[in-house]
Amino acid sequence: MDKEKYIYAIESILFISAKPVKIEKIALALSLDKMSVRNLLLELENILKETGINLKFENDRVSLVPNESYKTIFEKFIKKKKTTLSRNLLEVVGLLLKKKRTKEEIDKIRGVNSARAINELIKLGYVEKEFYDKQIFYTVSQKFYEKLPKEIKKKVEKKIF
Repeated sequence: MDKEKYIYAIESILFISAKPVKIEKIALALSLDKMSVRNLLLELENILKETGINLKFENDRVSLVPNESYKTIFEKFIKKKKTTLSRNLLEVVGLLLKKKRTKEEIDKIRGVNSARAINELIKLGYVEKEFYDKQIFYTVSQKFYEKLPKEIKKKVEKKIF
């Protein structure tokens, strides 16, 4: 296979992959060494530079991502669904921002059964369960922090840390 075909093969592999692909895995698929694949990836990155698609390197993995210069256009196309939390959910998150708590602690502070709110937050991925000393503790997940707008994230970090 000539160099150009290897580049297109790598592009195809990245296109069909939903997650970043290990460079080593690409090398195995093409029967090449990792250094050759890295060089081909750099060439592909150069080819794609002025298109709507770019390569993203993270650790020893690579993926196809949209070109940031077209962000306003593809964001209109995707239109991320904003999640608004009810007062009940916000109360529970507020309690968990400062420290891990058990359901019993949350119920006692709120004065109501919080099972439904906790389960909804778990379903959204904003709260996680942790097991310690035969008890279940709830804590705010990394996903919750990632979803916060930057200005709010800074305020939260200042007050908590």
